[in-house]
Formats: sequence, structure tokens, C-alpha cells
Amino acid sequence: MAKDQLIPGQALRNGVDLIADKKTGALIVIGTSARLEKISSGGIALNNCSYTPEMLSELAKMDGAIVVDGNVNNILKANIHLNPSDNIATSQTGTRHRTAERVSVETELSVIAVSEESSTIKVFNGNDVNELEESSIIFGRVNESLQSIDRTRRRFDDAVLELGELEIENTLTNQQVLEVIQRGELLGRLSKQVRKEASDLGEDSGLVMIQIDSLESGVRNTLDLVLKDHLPTKRFRSIIKAVDEIANLTYEELNTIQHLGSVLFMEPLDEVSVSKGYRVLGRLPGLPDNLHDLLIQKFKTLPNLLNASTDKLFEVDGIGRNRAQQLREYFDTLLKNVGFSYINGH
Repeated sequence: MAKDQLIPGQALRNGVDLIADKKTGALIVIGTSARLEKISSGGIALNNCSYTPEMLSELAKMDGAIVVDGNVNNILKANIHLNPSDNIATSQTGTRHRTAERVSVETELSVIAVSEESSTIKVFNGNDVNELEESSIIFGRVNESLQSIDRTRRRFDDAVLELGELEIENTLTNQQVLEVIQRGELLGRLSKQVRKEASDLGEDSGLVMIQIDSLESGVRNTLDLVLKDHLPTKRFRSIIKAVDEIANLTYEELNTIQHLGSVLFMEPLDEVSVSKGYRVLGRLPGLPDNLHDLLIQKFKTLPNLLNASTDKLFEVDGIGRNRAQQLREYFDTLLKNVGFSYINGH
């Protein structure tokens, strides 16, 4: 049985939810096999009985188990008695749940047990047991997680604002760069986790995904440019290795700035980190990436770039007189407005 068959909005989930709402209880086997036939007795064989949530709910009013085909297209049998081996260990209480686990272990088929009293829904796959949550519970947890992402995004934006100011002043330390990297990575991890949680909402996950997309907007691109600007080039010829190193850190390691600095060879923490200028150039519309590289190859650092004359800028291959003037005016604006804030990619 595919996992997505039991997310809210899917036909199988709708059926078991109907049973739970009506408190009739049910034991539903997904798929069939020779072993299932061997431990089954009695019941009704259904011919050409298409699966619908309503039909599943009606058949659950009978005492026996229901068998649905593996693709959940047809209901094959109803009111059957299952006789799994009593020698199969089970941690479950209650006859229905013990039977469900034993049947799943013995037949290697998925079995769903809906409690008559509590309306809980448990899915058995061998010895693995999962209890389905109501959409409202998932929504509550996802909304709390979204608030956490929002707080992390605001902290990331604050760190980027400070980074932008201090880069222009050339007083930025390794620790302040690492804080941007740390917060951006945490935001990405939180977003990934919430996307996974939201997928359990099925059709109702769309709005959540849009919110996550909005909260993540521009963060990855900004992080990549910060890494290009501040990673020591002697240790990292490209940012790919650094990105992998960061991704492999545990949460405890990521939350320790000293450890993050050690991994990225950005120590001591209070040492000034001079930007190369990729992030500043990335903000100027219409400037091709290859020109970013050529400008930085010539001027080496952001302070040199910001102080370059129009004539010096014009000396760079691919930079015409008009573009050199445009760059000079852009740099003048930045220098006049120390405190500019931006997220690359917005």
C-alpha cells in the first residue's frame, strides 16, 4: 500500500475517516495473497464492487474484516473471519488490534484497524504501527512550525542587514558572517521538516507550501553569495564542498559558532572578514555572472571594487564605458547609504 493513499483527501483515508466518525470500527486488509486466503474463513466475495468511501463505511457495519485490492480500486471481500497464528507476538491490546498486527506480520500485507470506542486509526505494516492523526492536529503542529520558521527568517534578515552595513564599512568579523550562514541553514532545515509534515495534509497542504516558499524566498541564493564572498579561497575552490560540509553538521554542531568556524576555516572569530563583492554585484540588475568574476579577479575585494574609478572599471574585459559609469553610480549610492538591506533573489 502506498503511503499517500492515507493522506487526507485520498479515497482510502476518506473511507476510514467515515468509519471512525460513525464509531462502527473496522479491520481492513489492503491487498490479497495465498497466505491471506489460508487464514481467512467465511465472509462474502464481492464481484465488480468498485471502491468508494461510502461503500467501505457501509460494509464496516458488519462484524468481519474487509479486503480491498492493493490499488484501492475494488472491494474484494467483506465480513470475513481472520485466524492468524496466536504464536505471533503482538504489543497491541484489544482483539481487533492484536488480530490486525498478526495478520500483517503473517501475510506481509498492510492492515488498517479502526477502533470502535476511541475512533483511532492504526496502520500495521508487519511489526511497524502508525497511528493516523486528524488533519486539525497536523494543522496545529504545522502552524507552530511555521511560526518558528518566521522567527528564524526575521533573525536571518537582521543578520543580513548587519552584514550589509559592515561589509561596506569593512568591519565585518568572521563571527558575524558565520551567524548569517548558521541562521540561513537552520531556516532551510526547518522548512524541509515542515514541508514533510505538511505533506501529510494531502490536498490541504497547498497554502502551507506557499507560505514556506515565501519564507524561504531568496535565502539559498543569499547564502551561496555570502559563502562565495567570505570562504577562504585557499581552502574552498568552490562553495559546493562547503555547502555539503554545512549540511552534514548535526544541529548541536551547527548551533556552535566556534565549531562552524572551524569547519569553514573562518577563525579566529573576531578577525575581520573582507568580502569579495559577489553579493553586492549580484544585486545590480542586468550584470552577467561572467562579469562578476572578471571584476572580482581584477579588484580582489569589495573595498577595492567600491573605490574603483570609472576608468579602472572600464579596463575590465566586457565592461563598456556606459556600464562602467553605471557601476560607479551604483557604488556611490551604496557608499552614501550605508545601512542598505537586501536579500539576493528577492
